[in-house]
Amino acid sequence: MFKKITSKLDIHTLEVLIKSSKTMIVKIIGMIAGLSVSIFLGRMLGPEGLGIVSFANKFGMILLILTMFGFQNVIIKFIAIAKAKQDNKAVASILKTSVIFNGLLSLVIASIGASVLSYVLDFWSINQDLHIPLLIVFFMLIPQTISRVYGAALNGYGKIWQSNLVNQTLTLILVGLGLLLLFILKIPPTPVNVLLLYALSRVLLLLIILALWRKTFKSKIKALINLKPMLKMAKHILLITGAGVIANNADIMMLTALGTFSDVGIYTVAAQLSILTSLFLHVSNAAISPKLATLFHESKSNEMQLMVKSVTKGLTLVALVFVISFIFLGQWLLSFWGHEFQESYLILVILAIGQFFNISTGCSGLLLVMCGFEKIHGYISLCGLALNITLNLILIIKFGALGAAIATAITILIENITKVIFAKQKIGILTLPV
Repeated sequence: MFKKITSKLDIHTLEVLIKSSKTMIVKIIGMIAGLSVSIFLGRMLGPEGLGIVSFANKFGMILLILTMFGFQNVIIKFIAIAKAKQDNKAVASILKTSVIFNGLLSLVIASIGASVLSYVLDFWSINQDLHIPLLIVFFMLIPQTISRVYGAALNGYGKIWQSNLVNQTLTLILVGLGLLLLFILKIPPTPVNVLLLYALSRVLLLLIILALWRKTFKSKIKALINLKPMLKMAKHILLITGAGVIANNADIMMLTALGTFSDVGIYTVAAQLSILTSLFLHVSNAAISPKLATLFHESKSNEMQLMVKSVTKGLTLVALVFVISFIFLGQWLLSFWGHEFQESYLILVILAIGQFFNISTGCSGLLLVMCGFEKIHGYISLCGLALNITLNLILIIKFGALGAAIATAITILIENITKVIFAKQKIGILTLPV
């Protein structure tokens, strides 16, 4: 069966499939670890405690966008092109420039954030002892930023599954082992010691990824610092990634401001399950991004079109299976976290449908970025962010967590259709599966 399927694929789609298969194994391990950690925390901390941990991690993700400054996709693109040219000096220079720039930026943002945190919380009526959790988040920011830089370098160098392992999966595995140790030692988990486990895991992760890069890239060429060309592209991608990540986390952040941490905890579980629908999209995007950059650089648009359409067809079928599964098995799945979380069934279904549209529109956004139209993508993302915040503000006040799910699904649909239209107009490639 596998040979019959692969025989019908073009060489680039086949390469993406092969690279994605290893990444998929890593993602599945990460998914199991993430769900196990979430179920454990839901059972032990309840909706409110899980809500505090989720809010802190989401806040950290937004800060990470500032410290990365759009460099993640820049690193992938520049290193993929440099590797294709066998230019080791360029690879080393790109990495050195990013480590220095993003590392210093993370240090500055973490220092300023930790300094003003107490003053900010004084004006927030629902801070509920957030001072220490958010201090931990600021501490985590520095090793997390450096890890993302090296993870992007591994991705651009063609080490796709290794990049996914160190960027996401390994942290969850380390946190899971830490929680198991707390359970064995009979130490009751709290939001603070859980976040300390996340911080320790990210420090260990940095040490692992440094060792992995040294094993991958053994060239001793003296690197240069060349910030200008990277910064030129990054400022547009910052708009894209910043708007995208804020939009993806706007529901949680606004639900925290307008609701309670219990609402956040219940919503987080539904959101975490719905993201499984787009698991394969993230895997394929990680494998396809360097291919898109290389093929566009070589003006092979027909090969790009064939690869993109083949990948999207497969992803759409997989996403449909997930949505149907959530419709029929959603209540049962949510019961693993506890009976309090079963009320998020409708939220889960709505978010899963939104993710289905995200997948079925293909890699249109990634295509715009990798083909030099990151500025257009940035404007689309900014408009999507404005729409998302507006809809969340209106619908959360009226419907609570359910309103946040509706706002998110509508934004995903409109934003992705817009990206498909512009990808077709500017690049001539239709990312839909038909």
